[in-house]
Amino acid sequence: MADELIVGYDPGGDGTHGVALLSLVDGRAEAARTRTFQTTYEVIQYMEGLGTVAAIGVDTLTCWSTGAGGWRPADRWLRDRYKNVRNSVMTPNGLAGSMGLNGMSVLLATRSRLPDVMIVETHPKVLYWALANRKHNYQATRDQMESMLCEVCAVTLETANEHEWDAALSALAAARGFLGEWTTDLHALPTRSGERLISPCGRTNYYWPESGSTG
Repeated sequence: MADELIVGYDPGGDGTHGVALLSLVDGRAEAARTRTFQTTYEVIQYMEGLGTVAAIGVDTLTCWSTGAGGWRPADRWLRDRYKNVRNSVMTPNGLAGSMGLNGMSVLLATRSRLPDVMIVETHPKVLYWALANRKHNYQATRDQMESMLCEVCAVTLETANEHEWDAALSALAAARGFLGEWTTDLHALPTRSGERLISPCGRTNYYWPESGSTG
């Protein structure tokens, strides 16, 4: 396998756009680094300067539901499986615009430039619970969260804020899906009667660890 670059992106408002780069060499993580950007425009410019990207993991709605509340099968699955952090999975129709709009803007720009890039939706707060069985609280447990991140990514990594940390975990999810290590795809779950999924940026995946904890 050739060297590959995996990107993680945590969209936010002004000054809170976290980006992580995970470099893979022969399928193994070799290095990782994170940055924080002021605007979505800066993130898109940065992405364009990277050249080829194999996969991008983003904490945003990579597809939309036409059903009640905008709920998608993936959202319902996460809320049912992880009851201790189910409130982190909010109704899509009630989410902040910065997450949905900025995340999709970067994805549309990236897919336009790289039609074959793998796009992986992520949810760092619930994923952290699935991997560590602990609630996401960067301010109070930063050292613990960074230690876990270095362990699962198999690289040395320091983050400046929770946006960079979330971006790094998003990059990990994208890498696991890209390498075929996580095969559960929450976007493959069936829809209910009276709803369908709309995919503005084409095919996307929502890879999840098979052995994730419950509760």
